Amino acid sequence: MPTEAKAPFNNAKADIILRSSDDVYFRVFRCILALASPFFEAMFDLPQPRRSHSNDEMLDGLDVIQVSESSRTLDMLLRFCYPAAVKDPSMEDMNDVEEVLEAAMKYGMEEVEERVRKAMVAPSLLESKPMHILAIACRFGLEPEARTAAKYSLHHTAPTRDTLVAACLPNNVIQGLVAYRSRCGQAARTLCDNLDWLKQSQTHSFYEWWTNCCPCNSKADVRYLTHGTYPREWWADYMDKTSVALEESPCGAALTRNLAEAVGRANSCPSCRRRAQDQMTQFTGTFARELDRVIAEITLDIAI
Repeated sequence: MPTEAKAPFNNAKADIILRSSDDVYFRVFRCILALASPFFEAMFDLPQPRRSHSNDEMLDGLDVIQVSESSRTLDMLLRFCYPAAVKDPSMEDMNDVEEVLEAAMKYGMEEVEERVRKAMVAPSLLESKPMHILAIACRFGLEPEARTAAKYSLHHTAPTRDTLVAACLPNNVIQGLVAYRSRCGQAARTLCDNLDWLKQSQTHSFYEWWTNCCPCNSKADVRYLTHGTYPREWWADYMDKTSVALEESPCGAALTRNLAEAVGRANSCPSCRRRAQDQMTQFTGTFARELDRVIAEITLDIAI
């Protein structure tokens, strides 16, 4: 007894059957396949020879076409092809993304390919699996997705060269990614060491808070000298730790890694505690925007 695919690919009114590599039978409609794929359109336009071979499979009077995709991949691929009433499949597994994308390209399903490419750069996937996305993008020559994944890889600590090789990344991509990360780290540390950007974007309330006298010890570090006032010691220590964090992961998330500790120290001062939380939140937000601007200007030199 043949294994039938689940709905909607078990429709009794279907006019052709696709058999997956693991022998699951998908009852589908020629018109839908032809509209979605020039490959199938050309196949169906060919004159159909008279059947003379016993190995030409039929089931319930319908032609059966053997395909190389698994039933899981074929199910997801066909769901992208079917009308809006059929919900798009979830693309949370990167192996699914890779296999469906490969099948869409193989059959010339441009709209499906576009939707899978959009799914593979969903924020949730980019945050959790940027290196896997980068590897898939390199394999299929998807430069925009590769550059996006490279940027999101900055949210994680630098992968080792063995990890990059294991991800099946080409040597030129590995070299380009390492150089890109190094330039981004240097740019981030420069923002810590040179606060000119802060002087141009700070609010008046930050200026008042910065120059306000309080019992906190100050730290005579010229890097942080602003408005003729040295920073509070806890703020300077926060910046020193943040500079190291940014070198490891040059992204906005690194700015909040030591924020709670800094605010906790500020709360021990009766003057700082009233406004430290608000001012540090505003400061890290401004810092993050400036960091994003600087990182966006750094190019990733790779050829896919």
